Amino acid sequence: MDIEDIADSASATTGPRPRDFHIKVRSKKKDENEDKPETDSILPWSKTVYLKTWGCSHNGSDSEYMGGLLTAAGFKVSNDKEGSDIWLLNSCTVKTPSETQLENMVIEAQKKGKKVVVAGCVSQAAPSEPYLKGVSIVGVKQIDQIVNVVEETILGNSVRMLSLRNKTTPALNMPKMRRNERIEILAINSGCLNNCTYCKTKMARGNLQSYPLEDLVIQAKTAFEIDGVKELWLTSEDLGAWGRDIDMVLPDLLKELVKVIPDGCMARLGMTNPP
Repeated sequence: MDIEDIADSASATTGPRPRDFHIKVRSKKKDENEDKPETDSILPWSKTVYLKTWGCSHNGSDSEYMGGLLTAAGFKVSNDKEGSDIWLLNSCTVKTPSETQLENMVIEAQKKGKKVVVAGCVSQAAPSEPYLKGVSIVGVKQIDQIVNVVEETILGNSVRMLSLRNKTTPALNMPKMRRNERIEILAINSGCLNNCTYCKTKMARGNLQSYPLEDLVIQAKTAFEIDGVKELWLTSEDLGAWGRDIDMVLPDLLKELVKVIPDGCMARLGMTNPP
């Protein structure tokens, strides 16, 4: 899934960096032009980000948020990888082919002299893969810091933000760049209750964290009434687990959501584990 081209918008502040924001500054060789001012602007509106996404609709939602944040900060988000200054690759760790495609794209970008940021489940679950050495990576719960990561990467630094410990899920009301303007992809929880030996997603998304019912209803209502969407896609790693960590169950949420779905619109429920 490639995010489509969009028009530039006004810049916005990105806020302070969190404590788990680690930057590795690349050393520069001295040369005769060292004292000359740089002419290549680092201003966001002069830079273009290519955004590529693999995986489930939750990953798609994360990409829409990252695209929205970058756009709000003044970057142009494009599906033209050749004409972009930096590649943002939102990865999936469930299937080998998607990981192989990611590795190939990282290598391709480096050969072409492009800056690279890897997000998503591979960066979270397997950050020590050899092909990720020296590449900026951002974890699944740090997508709200994507502007800081991209800016530092453009400057030539390597950034790693991965901590899941004591990290809450990103806010639902962040700027969003929808791939389909008529569809709101709403992640209602992250992680799961299980520990399946065959599943690597648990390593990436961690334990269950449900969004509060009120926040989800407000986001859905805003999407329908203000943004004009026609479909609401509820998504997560395990939809049926929503609320178990906050003494609620999925029907509690559905009963409230149907109250804000206008006539002529619909809701779609994503993946769930029958138990």
